[in-house]
Amino acid sequence: MPKDETIVAEKTNSPNGVTSRRQAIAGVGMTAAGMVGATMPALGAPAQTPPAMQLRVPTPPPALVPRADLVNVLEYESQARLVLGPAKVAPISGSDRTVTDRITLRPRMNIPTRDLDLTSTLFGDQHFTPIIVGPIADQKRFHAEGEVAMARGASAAKAAMVVSSDASLPLATIAQAATSPLWLQVYAKSPKLKDVLGEASAAKAKAVIVTVNAGTSANGPATPASVPIDWAAVDAVVKGTSLPVIVKGITRPEDAKEAVARGAKGVVVSNYRGGNAAALTGTLLLVAPVVQAVGDQIPVLVDGSFRRGTDILKALGFGAKGVLIGRPVMWGLATYGADGVQGVVEMLQTELARYMCMCSLPSLASVNPSVLRVHAHLPSARNNRG
Repeated sequence: MPKDETIVAEKTNSPNGVTSRRQAIAGVGMTAAGMVGATMPALGAPAQTPPAMQLRVPTPPPALVPRADLVNVLEYESQARLVLGPAKVAPISGSDRTVTDRITLRPRMNIPTRDLDLTSTLFGDQHFTPIIVGPIADQKRFHAEGEVAMARGASAAKAAMVVSSDASLPLATIAQAATSPLWLQVYAKSPKLKDVLGEASAAKAKAVIVTVNAGTSANGPATPASVPIDWAAVDAVVKGTSLPVIVKGITRPEDAKEAVARGAKGVVVSNYRGGNAAALTGTLLLVAPVVQAVGDQIPVLVDGSFRRGTDILKALGFGAKGVLIGRPVMWGLATYGADGVQGVVEMLQTELARYMCMCSLPSLASVNPSVLRVHAHLPSARNNRG
């Protein structure tokens, strides 16, 4: 073998008896041919690229839509899912519109609505609209500023806010961020009831909502529907505060009457029974019987799967004086902070105004059951969250 070929063979560390430059080059050529043969299809066959050689275009992370570009409240839920992820968003996800979507409105023309008035008086305060931000516990789970951002957003939209007794921040701190009325929600059987009622008075809350059918806290297990209301616990709340007491969890006319007899100044039609159960059939059809039972003695409010201004108008048509909004404002908070809360509430306010005009209803006093049409058979209501 020539000297130069021996040197090349040694430097290329050729395997298995390759001892010359000519043999090394031949070996490389055979290897390349084998690779081409493995990747090139036969003549006329479709081309196939090995997985290791396939071009992978990176998928960009989902981008949040600017808040001003959202066109309805339901779009806030998908945005919150992007921010929180499936696990964290689960407690505030979903709604059941089985009842709501089977009720429609009767439009009417030729009645002036230029001086549209959506103001409502509840428990001594005049509210810009009958839309109230409902109680959700431990809001720092969903946004770093928690209830403080919720209070700022609700106040910017001129909406009252109900603070959960299981809030992630002290009531006094939340009150400092609010310029609209604050109500406090408590659990009838809570062991910290006395202290919580004291905080409500110190923070100048305007009312106390006592939840009667959901255990002792927001994180407790769901209460069976067969468990009766503990009216002695309601008595303890009424006696423990000078603020107006609103009983939340009323689904039957007889319970509404009993609440009035026990000194309640209002009731909330709600079939939420605690826990993190998924949203179930709404409460719209429960409103009218309760309103008929109490007459004009006290205002009747309602919560449960309200997602559009038309939903709120339907509740008002059945006789409700106000609607508590829960999950949608949490979607706004989780995604856009205080601005998101304001956006959700103002969107609902705008939709309510629009459809009141389309139905020729210039004020809340003009809303009555004739604006509603109930279609087809509806299933009985079940447990529900806001």
